[in-house]
Amino acid sequence: MRIHQVTMTGFGPFRDAQTVDLDAFADHGTFLIAGRTGAGKSSILDAIVYALYDSAPRYERSGGKQLRSDYCGPEEVTRVELIFTTVGHRYRVTRSPEFTRPKTRGEGLTTEKATAQLDEWIDGQWVGLESQLRTVGQRLTEILPLTSDQFLQVVLLAQGQFQKFLVASSEDRQGLLRTLFGSDRFRDFDTALQRQAADLRREIELADAAIASTAAALGEHVGQEVPDLVSAEWLLQILDECQSALDVVEIERDAAGVELETHQTAFDAARKLAERQQRLADAARKLAELDEAAESVGRDRARRDAAAAARSVEPAFKAQQKSALDLDAAESALESATLCVDEATGGEGSDDLESARDALAAQVAELKVALDAERKLKSMRAQVVAATTGLDAGAKRVGELEVTECLLIEAQKIEIALSSEMAESALAAVRAERERVVRLYRLTAELAEAREAELDRGRARTAASARLDALRQRQLDEYAGSLGARLVDGEACAVCGSVDHPAPAALTAEAVTEDMLAVAELELAAADSSAQRATLRAAELRGTVAELGEMRSVEQVDLALTEATAGLATAVAAEKARDDAAASLAKVRAEFQALTLEQAKLQQERDHAEEQIVELEVAVAAARGDAVSIAERLSWVSALLDATRSLIQATAAHASAVAAASTSADLLAEQLELNKLDDVEAFLAARLPGAELQSLDQRVRRFDDAVAAATAAMASDELQDLPIDPADVVGAEALLVDAKARHSETVSHAATVEAHAGTARSLASQVDSGWQKSEAARKEFEVVRRLASSVHGDSPNTKRMRLESYVLGAELHHIVEAANVRLRVMSANRYELQHSDAAATRGNNAGLEVRVLDQHTGETRAPESLSGGEKFLASLALALGLAEVVTNRAGGITLDTLFIDEGFGSLDPETLDIAMHTLDALRENGRTVGLISHVETMKERIPAQLAVEQTSGGWSEVAVRV
Repeated sequence: MRIHQVTMTGFGPFRDAQTVDLDAFADHGTFLIAGRTGAGKSSILDAIVYALYDSAPRYERSGGKQLRSDYCGPEEVTRVELIFTTVGHRYRVTRSPEFTRPKTRGEGLTTEKATAQLDEWIDGQWVGLESQLRTVGQRLTEILPLTSDQFLQVVLLAQGQFQKFLVASSEDRQGLLRTLFGSDRFRDFDTALQRQAADLRREIELADAAIASTAAALGEHVGQEVPDLVSAEWLLQILDECQSALDVVEIERDAAGVELETHQTAFDAARKLAERQQRLADAARKLAELDEAAESVGRDRARRDAAAAARSVEPAFKAQQKSALDLDAAESALESATLCVDEATGGEGSDDLESARDALAAQVAELKVALDAERKLKSMRAQVVAATTGLDAGAKRVGELEVTECLLIEAQKIEIALSSEMAESALAAVRAERERVVRLYRLTAELAEAREAELDRGRARTAASARLDALRQRQLDEYAGSLGARLVDGEACAVCGSVDHPAPAALTAEAVTEDMLAVAELELAAADSSAQRATLRAAELRGTVAELGEMRSVEQVDLALTEATAGLATAVAAEKARDDAAASLAKVRAEFQALTLEQAKLQQERDHAEEQIVELEVAVAAARGDAVSIAERLSWVSALLDATRSLIQATAAHASAVAAASTSADLLAEQLELNKLDDVEAFLAARLPGAELQSLDQRVRRFDDAVAAATAAMASDELQDLPIDPADVVGAEALLVDAKARHSETVSHAATVEAHAGTARSLASQVDSGWQKSEAARKEFEVVRRLASSVHGDSPNTKRMRLESYVLGAELHHIVEAANVRLRVMSANRYELQHSDAAATRGNNAGLEVRVLDQHTGETRAPESLSGGEKFLASLALALGLAEVVTNRAGGITLDTLFIDEGFGSLDPETLDIAMHTLDALRENGRTVGLISHVETMKERIPAQLAVEQTSGGWSEVAVRV
């Protein structure tokens, strides 16, 4: 992976867009990132990590909110753009964190959401791959299979951190390796095995307790003492005894069942015989009762049959009665219709009714046509009157329009003193002046606040500078104690060269540390930046107020604004009046033209209507004749036509009624003869109401059914050859009751014995099942216990190492091998790192100890015994080895960009040369190495530099110096 370029805008200490072009250092290989403490050297690395992983470790505690530069204005954005290449593909990732900005509409703030964009350089242009936070993160994980922790370890080599890693205990070293190699799963596997073994142990204990409890319950159930060792033989003995007792009671129960079945059969036979004897007696008694009622039923049967015959004649009788009534009605209707026609014609009507009807219908049609003409005549007369009225009104309106036209022409000639456009321009100028006056008042108030803030920030800067000067003076006073604290027995003093240190100076309890100085410097830088911003703000406000200059008061401007508004209203009203006059003139002329055409049309319509009136008056007079009106004539002819039609219908209906009456009389006589009734009087005498006839029929039918049923019962095969003596049902029932009691007793006893045996079998089965579960759990427990102990570093694990430590030990072994390749060169083959698992045998169960082999003595020693320069070289070698192993584990990624942070200030010139030669070797295959340092010697040795400098405003800028 090679990082080409990173651009930071509004990020950390960088307010304006700052681009770091790492390709500019490609020819040099090694370059220096230089700058004062707090200038923002490490912020460049933060930006790279943020672009790739959406997080920056130094800002995690604040939730990432401090990513946005404090120097950004409300509308300025925060953005990081990173361009890098990996596996032959060039990518660009752009991120912006969430931040708040002023609303575009209204007051208050709104939250700008975080964004992300991933592009790839394809065929000479950037092509978008992902544009969502989640999907960009997922795609980057596929492209760069390193976690953020791994990336920080292999790309940024912090000397202090790796010196700590070099001299750390096995447990502390395990924590870092676990993070880099993700060995949590082995620790979790160890924990899971321990938990599983404990669960199985509890399962065995519960199973044994359940077996003992069940065996005790079984012994109590059968009344036997439970042996100390419950065995299968004891269970079989109990089950055999229970089964023997059950066999005895089952034999007794079966014998009682056979006896019960015998007495049940005898009782059923006696009961059936008694039932047959009772049925025979009941049938004989029923026949005797029916014989006594036969005469009365015979009379009812005769009445029923006569009424049934009358019911058959009933339809014919009703039809004859109806036809007689219809004939009477037809005769009355014929007489009434004849009277109506005679009254209308004066007794001179025609005998040919149909011809008279047709002639009258034709006359009615002619009169209806004449009636329409009479009505149209009235309409035409009204039309003439309306046309005359319209012509008169039109002539009057023409005169009015001529006068209006003259007035409107004069109105258009009036001139407007001031146009609305001029008035609007004047009003806009006054409004703009008012806004400037209001702004001047507001800026004057802000200027007063800014001057006060400028004084406060200046006082704060003076106080911070005084605190820093005081700390530096204390540090100078305590240099002797600091040098004394660095002395090591047997090593030369850096001041006098002596290896004896009889009375070294001691540090005071409140010694000034580098961290205290760094904090004070940061406080001074922050105070200085804040003071500069306050000064710039006050100067900016003073310039703006001066530019606005002298202006009228708000009251004067408001008065001018009122006058300009009134002038605009007057101009608009005048222009509207002129435009309205022009529009009205056009409407008047259009109306005059339309009115002229309408007058001509009305005159033509009136002339045509007068001609039609003359023609219609002649036709109506001829049709009316002697009548007062055509309507009266039409009414008389229509009434005569209706009377003629009614007479024709009445004549036909009378003839039909005469024929129907004759037919119904013949049908009635035929039905009387068919049903054997002498005459109508006999028919009327035989008729019965429906309910009474139904009651008679039911009585006769019930009698007949009862006789048939009793006769059939007497003849039944079941009632033939029955014994005379009655059956002994009572005696058979008594024997059955005794048998049931004995059977119930044996069944109950057998159920009790069977339940007792079933409970014993169930308890024995539970004991056996418990044995099986316990045995299976013991086998599984032994396997899991042995595996858990081995994984946990206990017996039978002869190395006494836990699984995670073993895995990390293998990784540490590879790291040490990779580190030794460079350490041998840097130490002239004197030193070599060794991975030792000896610590595991002393009980700490880590096995991740690192020792240093000194080839000069052939002995191994602790890394703490190395000098400062030697520790730096060993730490650097270990850091490079770790980076190599981690990248190999991540799919063999090649890191062509590397950063090393600090540590060079503690090196003597010779050791520094060795370190620089080692770093030069890292440039192989085009690798670029960035060194972060403020040591002046490094600035002299490395000409290619990336300078991070603070501006007078407090924010930082970067500059490439090649």
